[in-house]
Amino acid sequence: MGDLSVGNRLDAVRAVWVARTPEEPEYAKTRIVHQRVVRLTGLARLERLGLRRAPGYHKCGSGVDDDWITAFRVLGRRKGSWVALLEARELKRPLNGEWTWFDLGETEVDGVIIELRGCGIDRGWTPWNLAVGALSLEGERLTDLVPREERKLKVVGCDFGRLPAGVTAYRTDGVVRYRTRDYEVGFRLDRPGLSWLSLGLETEAGLAQNLLWTSPIAFHQGPQWHPVGVGAVIAPTVRCVIEGTVEVAGAEVIYEVIAAEQRYRFHWRVDDDGLHLEVERNASTAAEAWHAAAWRIAFKNSVSPTHAIGSLRREGETGGLAGPVWLNAPGFGTWQITSPDTAAGLRCESWRKEDRNILDFSVGQTSGEEGTYRLPAGRHVARFELRPVRPPERLHEKAPAVVKRALARTFFTAPTFRADIGCLSNSGVSMPCPICLDTWSAVLPRMGAWSAGPGGDPMDLLRLTVERWLQEGPGYAAGRLLHHGRLGEADDEYLMTGAAALRGIGDYLCEAAGAAWFAEHETVIRTKIAAARGRDLDGDGLIESPLRTGVSGTGQWSTCWLDVTSFGWKDAWANAILHGALRQLAGGFRRFGATAMADDLEDWRIRLHANYRPAFWNETSGWLAGWRCQENRLHDYAFLPVNGCAVHEGLLEPDEGRVVMERLLAEAKRVKLPDPALGLPINLWNIPDEDRADIMHGYPFGYYQNGGRTHSQARHTIMALYAVGMKAEADAWLERLCVGFAEARVFGGNQSGVDWRDWDDRPCGYEGLLTDQFGLLEPILYRWGSAGKFL
Repeated sequence: MGDLSVGNRLDAVRAVWVARTPEEPEYAKTRIVHQRVVRLTGLARLERLGLRRAPGYHKCGSGVDDDWITAFRVLGRRKGSWVALLEARELKRPLNGEWTWFDLGETEVDGVIIELRGCGIDRGWTPWNLAVGALSLEGERLTDLVPREERKLKVVGCDFGRLPAGVTAYRTDGVVRYRTRDYEVGFRLDRPGLSWLSLGLETEAGLAQNLLWTSPIAFHQGPQWHPVGVGAVIAPTVRCVIEGTVEVAGAEVIYEVIAAEQRYRFHWRVDDDGLHLEVERNASTAAEAWHAAAWRIAFKNSVSPTHAIGSLRREGETGGLAGPVWLNAPGFGTWQITSPDTAAGLRCESWRKEDRNILDFSVGQTSGEEGTYRLPAGRHVARFELRPVRPPERLHEKAPAVVKRALARTFFTAPTFRADIGCLSNSGVSMPCPICLDTWSAVLPRMGAWSAGPGGDPMDLLRLTVERWLQEGPGYAAGRLLHHGRLGEADDEYLMTGAAALRGIGDYLCEAAGAAWFAEHETVIRTKIAAARGRDLDGDGLIESPLRTGVSGTGQWSTCWLDVTSFGWKDAWANAILHGALRQLAGGFRRFGATAMADDLEDWRIRLHANYRPAFWNETSGWLAGWRCQENRLHDYAFLPVNGCAVHEGLLEPDEGRVVMERLLAEAKRVKLPDPALGLPINLWNIPDEDRADIMHGYPFGYYQNGGRTHSQARHTIMALYAVGMKAEADAWLERLCVGFAEARVFGGNQSGVDWRDWDDRPCGYEGLLTDQFGLLEPILYRWGSAGKFL
């Protein structure tokens, strides 16, 4: 179809939760693996399956390693039941370009699931990329493909009489639109689904921006229905085989839809305070489906990278949540979604490359262990309410207005949770990043529960993220990597990942963990601590990277969060975080009676403390350098958060810490640092190409990680100012930083780049939103929280 190609495929890749089998004693009780499924439109004869090497989980900041499948199973559906056609374990790594073939015996099936149970690099957590690139399934279709077909609903009435107070409506371009004070919503008339959804909670201008993913040739809204063994009945592109009607009566939109054996009634009601949806599903026979969303809302990430917060459900296809759910659209506001009915279900998933996040509503269905959906026969009803909500009050009444506004606009944005990967992430459309665990553990305990009951405790999000790291879940700078052909831990390259994760664990042990949780995870926590201790290569208490040397001219990536700067060998930032981690871990172990381990951790912390300043102090500048390379040279570019973190962690004596912060503020004034409203630079001095990763060579000072301004990691600088008694200076910078949050100028749509700014205010980032930005909530809540620090 040329430029209108809709890209329909029989196969798809998806992520599912699986339980550990007796043959997998080394893996977590539950984990995420990936499947390649073949959604046949009838019978096919399978001949053979081929496996080869393919790109694995790309952890950024590292090479793209070829991975290989070590264990898999093939399921085929015959006569309505799934049968294991082939299973294999302990497979060896194929030679590059070589296929390994497995015979499937010319079995006839009407559905195929190839489930990757193990891989060479990330073991039990098999990645999406491998499922995409490592498989070849050969066979013969015995049934024709279904033809394209798109049907329309019949409009049986459209009357806007008797609208509720505060609601206006109009009809245009094949849709009806309703507007209230806080939101605007539109409904298609030819097909069930939303055409418009905007939220004006934070600014009235938000009402003019559609948050939905829309396209004239693909419709990712409304019901999605694809039974196993036949063609899709309702799919986004040129497939909507339905019969039915739509009626608009005042502020109510009612769709009556027959889709194959499923009969739906969708009753929407628009009120000034929110949206109400009642879904009734009737079926005379039970069904199994690849997809079975009673209603889908798809959001456009380049407008706002939405994320949903709720109680995670670890079953079937990933992304399941139990309500209530808070759906946050950064920069626009938050919807709270609730249902009183046990038949109701919700699921959230991100499709980064397609610029889309989806939220699926389900009614009376369950998840099968194969990852499909089971829809029992009979009548099933669920009601949902979607209400715009504002965050709870968390600040003292004397807090400045700009600080209150900043927190209101970032409160639900800060916990960047992704249900489909089961943890906090870099954003609602990005990857897990345990290198940020110290940021999350600094903020989440201070936020307090946003609601009583399930899903309302931010510490549950911290727990899930800690557990994923403990269970070897891969992520940004996390998991396992190939080092010149040999497998090793990403923490050996990224020292800060292990340090930040241990800090998160220590904070969780001190703040929220119960005895049962500690008992379940104590052994693996000790193992992770031992691995970190093993990175102290010269016995001084500081950890070093043997792989990233920090030597000028090597073009290496980093050992810390500042990933395209060549931090290496002894890293001042990672070791400052490790110091705090050891303190918190010691407190956590002592809390649960493990005093010998607590004493051991405290001894390590004291040794690190004693050797920290001698390793990083720069007599010339009068503050701490960023790193000491393997050639024993200091690399100092006036790093604000590095010094801030060390000062806040008490690695300098209080008087000297104050002098350091005074010097850095004076240097910021000397180099004419712009208004902090758009962020603070990580470094005040230019980093030459020889101390940057090769990807950053040639860019001028002020661009991205070479002096670009960002709210990310700014918390360390502000907390250090408070720690040394520079309250006025801290308040001044904090309030200016809050302007960027209050005006939503420093976070936005995916790949908008506003998360970093050059000194002339131009965006110079690449994401648009980074979870680390919201670490600034730590000093906001510390300074102006309800307890009223320093008032």
